[in-house]
Amino acid sequence: MLSFHRRRFLSTAAATAAAIAPPSLARAQTRRVTDVIGREVALTLPARRILLGFYFEDFFAIGGPEAMDRVVGISKAAWKDWRPANWAAHVATRPGLDALPDVGEVEVGTFSVEKVVALRPDLVVLGDWQAKGLGSEFQRLVALGPPVVVVDYHAQSLDRHLASTRLLGAVLGAESRAEAIAQDYERAVRDVGERVARSGRPAPRIYIELGNKGPAEQGVSYGDQMWGAIARSAGGDNITRQVVRTWAPVAPEQILAARPEVIVIAGSEWRHPTAQLMGEGIALGTARERLAGFTRRPGWANLPAVRDGRVHAIYHGASRTVMDYAAVQYFAKILYPDLFADLDPQAAYLDFYARHLPIRPQGTFMTSLT
Repeated sequence: MLSFHRRRFLSTAAATAAAIAPPSLARAQTRRVTDVIGREVALTLPARRILLGFYFEDFFAIGGPEAMDRVVGISKAAWKDWRPANWAAHVATRPGLDALPDVGEVEVGTFSVEKVVALRPDLVVLGDWQAKGLGSEFQRLVALGPPVVVVDYHAQSLDRHLASTRLLGAVLGAESRAEAIAQDYERAVRDVGERVARSGRPAPRIYIELGNKGPAEQGVSYGDQMWGAIARSAGGDNITRQVVRTWAPVAPEQILAARPEVIVIAGSEWRHPTAQLMGEGIALGTARERLAGFTRRPGWANLPAVRDGRVHAIYHGASRTVMDYAAVQYFAKILYPDLFADLDPQAAYLDFYARHLPIRPQGTFMTSLT
């Protein structure tokens, strides 16, 4: 049994340590959270050593300026290779990003469970698409011990966007910041839906394609995820919804038969010589020149969208993110121009960066041929 003086010494020491500990340490607590796929996970929060698989800018925006200081490793190719100009802009403001250990990329089969475990994270954040893509390796990662939570902006559903944002806020100790961002998102998306519903108009037919392969080869289109879900939120009739589950190319004949009234080509900083270029560092003239190439496909001149000048391009990086309410607004504006004449979606997209992120993107993010 401890003596009175010994008990008093330990009590005093504990109180002193608590008083001088950094606030993040003093507030640390064990909690159970439920991720977006229904898994209950026990965590010590807020997390301090985080392995981040995807949704890098969402993590940054929700967690605040110091959130990236807690990241001990990333899936680098999913940022650096997919959005090189965006990556370079962030590295310019935070050079330490480039020194973070790389754990590999799921889609090309290089993601390493061993590398993740070796970094000793107290939290692993993965996208739902990554958890599914890893298959049995995901279960092995969970079995090896680091707590893993799954978030999902790919589904483009309002519920999952809000749940993912609030979950990131919880694990980062940034609940109030996350709640404000979640409410902004919900307000913008519901505004679009309510306006369309009040109009009572039939949904215009829309075709969306990922333009990374250029006009000569059919790129993927979308079912109920990503751009397909965004089209649905904006009141569009996605012509590939019935034949594509997630994302896949469709036969060119199907597009001609469906006669879309609006066409959107998603672009990025692709290296393909004729791909649709969009995003940071891309001039408006260059984006429109590449977009015009798609309208010269066989039979496209007779499509209502081409005939009426309703062919558009959007930055692929503006989807599957908590800032993609701007993409919902853009789709609504091109589907129902008179209903949404008051909206400036590209300005809304850039305003999110001004309010929540350290970079100020310059380039072309949404445009049409005219």
